[in-house]
Amino acid sequence: MTQFIYLHGFASSPGSKKATEFKKRFDSASISLTVPDLEGGDFQRLSLSGQIKIINDCMGQYPGERFGLIGSSMGGYLAVLMAQTRQEVAAIYLMAPGFNFLKRWRKLVQGHLKGSNVIPDLIPVFHYRYNKDMLLSTDIFRDAEKWDRLALDRKLPTRIVHGIHDDTVDISESRKFAESHPMCQLQELDSDHQLLSHIDWIVEDALNFFRQEKLL
Repeated sequence: MTQFIYLHGFASSPGSKKATEFKKRFDSASISLTVPDLEGGDFQRLSLSGQIKIINDCMGQYPGERFGLIGSSMGGYLAVLMAQTRQEVAAIYLMAPGFNFLKRWRKLVQGHLKGSNVIPDLIPVFHYRYNKDMLLSTDIFRDAEKWDRLALDRKLPTRIVHGIHDDTVDISESRKFAESHPMCQLQELDSDHQLLSHIDWIVEDALNFFRQEKLL
């Protein structure tokens, strides 16, 4: 049996529009979909390692089973990391995956330095769950360094959908990944980072992908 897990994006939640739509459609098809809260109730101390522990704990509830991971933005990057470390992951479906996380977010931190070379302990980040700025510890970037060194070289069925108008994660990141991973399919969409303009099509595409891989 295959268990499916949806991994939400950065500064998002299990109640995001995409997560909600995936959950509704999977439920209507009688397909189990788990949507964990990757922040663990503490956004300020968010880290890749902390999120990966939450995902590992979630997978630990289903010993001996295969997994299909669905990831949005940072959740897409986490899905790729999980696929490297857990062989039970049989296929991954990624929406605008946040590849090159460390490089992109270092640029954000630089924007908060205001001429200083001292990296602040906390930076304000807009959080969609709360619809306001929330403080985030810059320890997340130090933690991300060890994951940035992990070779993303496992060969497994991968499907990426990415908007050509994405101004958060440039589509070139997904193009480079797809070019170097022969089992990866990339579908470029006339959309932005949120991909909400194509959400109905995307959910159906994800279901078709997992069916083709015989996980459904």
